[in-house]
Amino acid sequence: MSRAGTIQPLPSARATPVRTQEFAAGWNVAALVGWLAAMLAPALLLFLLSEGVAFLASPGARTTLSLAWHPREGVFGFVPLLAGTVSTSLLGLILAFPLSLGAALHVRFYAGPRTRQLVETVLGILGGMPSVVFGLFGTFWIVPRLGASLASGALVLALMITPTLALLSLGALRQVPEDLLRDGARLGLRREQSIRRLALVKARPGILAAAALALSRALGEALAVEMVCGNVPNLPTSLTTPVRTLTTTLVQEFEYAQQTHAQALHLAALAVVLLAALTCALGQRLARGRGVA
Repeated sequence: MSRAGTIQPLPSARATPVRTQEFAAGWNVAALVGWLAAMLAPALLLFLLSEGVAFLASPGARTTLSLAWHPREGVFGFVPLLAGTVSTSLLGLILAFPLSLGAALHVRFYAGPRTRQLVETVLGILGGMPSVVFGLFGTFWIVPRLGASLASGALVLALMITPTLALLSLGALRQVPEDLLRDGARLGLRREQSIRRLALVKARPGILAAAALALSRALGEALAVEMVCGNVPNLPTSLTTPVRTLTTTLVQEFEYAQQTHAQALHLAALAVVLLAALTCALGQRLARGRGVA
């Protein structure tokens, strides 16, 4: 056969094993990095758990249920810290929920294209804004009017989580099929009736899941709350009571904590992680209930 008719081997035939080995090595590295990242959370939990158990084995554990937090005197009452954390977060969610849901409903069913784009852009910017900005706003605008108190902390948290909650609720409402709304109109339902009886019922699991995730963020916030809540470990008996949360206690005291005090703060950190994990698990369960997770 002539030279022109000779079948030449493909140029990439010899390179194929080399490329396969390169891809295999790359996937192995990626898998290793993934496993390391996945192990960080259990390692952190084990570390916090070991330090927390060490505190529970110390004499200071007898004061865990005390209503006072005085580390220098050996009193580590977690009750006011837990109460301050839960009360500010729940009250912030109660304030943020109607605002967020109202914004989501307006954007989904009433706003025009330009207004919709503007509102979503603003919500996205506010949702990504650092917490210190909200704390600064609360320091100069909210605290002079409400005092450094539970109310100020809850209001700042509400401002922080409203954009995120609104965007997540909007996403849930957008998952409602248009055919469902059109069927409601064919049955004679007005727009408001279709929204209330069809859209909100269909999107309710997703909206509740969004609320759970927003609550998780509120539970873990430290800096903004520290700037406005008063930082006094009191039981929140009224809206004007200065309170302290678990996270603000960590920020304020970790720098100089030693021995039993440091172990108590590790237990406080573990409590924050568990609270956030429980709310996230609740959010995922609700989301799975509507088939989106």
